[in-house]
Amino acid sequence: MLHHFSTLQVIILAAGKGTRMTSVKPKVLHNVLGKSMLEHVLHTVEDLQPESVSLIAGHGIAQVKAHIGEPENLTWIEQKEQLGTGHAVLHAEHVPTTADLVLIVCGDTPLLTSETLAALVNAHQEKHADVSVLSALVDNPQGYGRILRNADNQVQGIIEEKDASAEQRLIHEVSSGIFCVNRELLFACLHQVDNNNVQQEYYLPDILPLALAQQKTVQAITMQNPDEMLGINDRFQLSQAEAIMQQRIMREWQKKGVTIEQAETVRIEASVNIGIDCTIRAGSQLLGATHLGDGCTVGPYSIVQNSWLADDVTVAPFSHLEETSVGDKSSVGPFARLRPGAKLDEGVKVGNFVEIKKSVLGQGSKVNHLSYIGDTIMGEHCNIGAGTITCNYDGANKHQTMIGDRVFIGSDTKLVAPVQVGDDATIGAGSIITKAVQNDGLTLSARPEQRHVKDWIRPKKGDH
Repeated sequence: MLHHFSTLQVIILAAGKGTRMTSVKPKVLHNVLGKSMLEHVLHTVEDLQPESVSLIAGHGIAQVKAHIGEPENLTWIEQKEQLGTGHAVLHAEHVPTTADLVLIVCGDTPLLTSETLAALVNAHQEKHADVSVLSALVDNPQGYGRILRNADNQVQGIIEEKDASAEQRLIHEVSSGIFCVNRELLFACLHQVDNNNVQQEYYLPDILPLALAQQKTVQAITMQNPDEMLGINDRFQLSQAEAIMQQRIMREWQKKGVTIEQAETVRIEASVNIGIDCTIRAGSQLLGATHLGDGCTVGPYSIVQNSWLADDVTVAPFSHLEETSVGDKSSVGPFARLRPGAKLDEGVKVGNFVEIKKSVLGQGSKVNHLSYIGDTIMGEHCNIGAGTITCNYDGANKHQTMIGDRVFIGSDTKLVAPVQVGDDATIGAGSIITKAVQNDGLTLSARPEQRHVKDWIRPKKGDH
């Protein structure tokens, strides 16, 4: 859902190393259902249509830039020393902006939704607050900063767990680390924050008591779903986030008319798009930027990755499609593999144990079983017999095979590329084709004469 906050500057904190991930990759680049956690956060804040977005990166900034690219309306800021969240936000003070509000979010919270962020900003504006923090009520507050309130239930501050007393650690209202603050006040307070704490860091939450001392309005807005604030610090939390997001994605597709059998065994990544009346069967995976049209069936135990399937396509069990396109009413598998560059037109049938690579198969053509078709342009309504191979590689270079319309190729044929087969040609079984095949008629390559050895005895087991 799109919102519109034209007076809002978003700051994303993404400078941490993520030591507990035990990885050479910056923490925010680890994937959650096919997209990096930072990409999830960027797409969420983009839905708010803010005036600008500032991304504060530090560790591995070159990797982060290479991964994210140069999105429109994004300002890159480097935090060379990681001295705390307050220190990080202060780096955005001089970013050119006309915004009067700042929304601060964390780059490692991929479950966050734009609806929750919009509710925070709306509450901040409606109540004329100066500082608003997004909080949550949780059963287990371990690891989070606690919201401190006075006897009148007014917010007095946030205490980080490492600095909290035993009594304060019993508080179940925690900070998400997400703030909406009037911009002028934010940077005025940040210049006053010190690092007098266990970590010797400049904490962003320390602006709260400074704002209160100036008689400013400070509030905590409780989010409806605490799962959204889950920050990822290790691989276990990464798997937790994936499980939560997967349930969310499954539920949305089921509401939109998709049947998912044994959903606990299925993986559907965040960039996948599925039409109505599709069935995703047990153990199947839809990965990357995959699109399924209406009425498709996938699986069981099939993988479709970065591929486009039109309407009424069937992908039978244990098939693997990667960077392919499949036309209406086509079928693939079982045990078929479509490699990058495979393009199937309408009504094509690719059967069991067939591999297609960088080839176009015309409308209504069939490659039913046990064949390899590579670097081939095939016309319409062809029938390719079992065991047919296009010999496309000479050890140094790939060569193309051209097959016309309505061609029938007998079983166990070898087409040695580069080679061309004319329209309506028939090739006899067991042929080895090294020259162009003319239109129409039957083409046979030379075969050894068939002989019968009358007195030959088949060896038996144990004979020497």
